[in-house]
Amino acid sequence: MMKMIVVAVSGVAAFFVFYLLAMLRTRSARAMDTRLKALFETGAESVGTRRARNKRERVRLRRLDRIADELYVAGVALRAEEFITIWVVTGAIIPASALFLGAPTSLSIGMVIVGAAAPIAFVTIKRNRRLNLLGKQLSDALNIIVNALRAGLSFQTALKNVADEMEEPISREFMRVYRETQLGMPLENSLNRLVQRTANQDLELVCSAVVIQRQIGGNLAVILENISETIDQRIKLRGEIKTMTAAGTLSGYIIGALPVFIVVLLMFINPGYIDMFFTTETGRIMLMISVVLEAIGFSIVRKIVNIKL
Repeated sequence: MMKMIVVAVSGVAAFFVFYLLAMLRTRSARAMDTRLKALFETGAESVGTRRARNKRERVRLRRLDRIADELYVAGVALRAEEFITIWVVTGAIIPASALFLGAPTSLSIGMVIVGAAAPIAFVTIKRNRRLNLLGKQLSDALNIIVNALRAGLSFQTALKNVADEMEEPISREFMRVYRETQLGMPLENSLNRLVQRTANQDLELVCSAVVIQRQIGGNLAVILENISETIDQRIKLRGEIKTMTAAGTLSGYIIGALPVFIVVLLMFINPGYIDMFFTTETGRIMLMISVVLEAIGFSIVRKIVNIKL
């Protein structure tokens, strides 16, 4: 009975930790949402209409919608419900079954940690890779848009040209915007959704310029050309900063991840060696202190190397 309680508590704690990390990772995206509301909302709406629309937005942007957007950006062909099912199976059902069949407590806890972390880590890694590639593709996409605008084409048609001529992920994102506008969604709303999905500051700058130009007029081709030059300079500066901080970042992450890796590895290859951390009060206190210190160290490393431009 005690083993079941320990595994259940560990499973709940693991899910809570990874959910908290996911929420912290989207904090910048929520801050971007606040800026986008001020840009994309029109002043002609009444207070009642705006409140009703915001209520509908809050209902629409539920957790399942956020998970679906994460999976879409990562290029994972799963629905939100399917991903949650896989997450629950790997993080709870399989470890509970192993414990029921007689597996050691520490091994079951290790399966909980790995099962809860693996699906999120997989989606996060794929999402970050695709978003980094999208940021590198943005400058070339702007050049295509500028040439199309100078040839007399509309902005939506220029987006389709980008989708036809470039590779994923930017082609997929721009094609989605084009299709949404063809189906009747206002361009401002579609661009708002695009920025919310990608959380890319350079893309936010481009979309803001497009929205402002549609409101007050101006030569969009010249504006986007200037923005393209700015984006090229920012990409170059980010590359230089990443090069200078690469050694410190890598060493910090290795030092921080090494204790966790060793503990999880021992849970699988020699569970009895670390059972005292879960079966004795002193061991549990030591484990809690270690987790707190690991979290503080990881936060400090991220704060040092995360330079905002």
